[in-house]
Amino acid sequence: MKFIMSTLALLTLTACQSTGSASHSEYAGLALTEGEMTKAKWKQLVRKEPRYPIAEAKARRSGCATLEYVVTPDYQITEIEVVDASRSKFAKSARQSIADWQWQQVPAGNLEQPIKTQTRFEFCVEEVKGECSEARLLANTQCRGEDMVSAVGTLIKI
Repeated sequence: MKFIMSTLALLTLTACQSTGSASHSEYAGLALTEGEMTKAKWKQLVRKEPRYPIAEAKARRSGCATLEYVVTPDYQITEIEVVDASRSKFAKSARQSIADWQWQQVPAGNLEQPIKTQTRFEFCVEEVKGECSEARLLANTQCRGEDMVSAVGTLIKI
């Protein structure tokens, strides 16, 4: 019985190690290029703001998420990882936002090799005018990243 349990434990550990985590990915050794998407060569990329998660908006919660991802020379987005997130719903919305960006608008040839970069997504419910200004959101330190995309919600009374 001990032998069977030991064998099962070993098989489980081996299976967990071979699941292809990010450290074993094709781009594992690729260095992070901070602020890549702020460069002029990406100005034609239409970056739609993320959808504000409805439950978070109703609860009047602001928050953020920073995602790290790899952009290939043919503008395929791969290996999206959450670096920071104040709430999982913000991370999920940010992940979907990157997929919705209009990469086909960027001229071919911008990249000769893949790059790893990150983008910070700020979600802010503006209850006081100016509370969600770009300067204030950039100063937020809960999530990291030089490149920022924001989603600002305004409360209205019905």
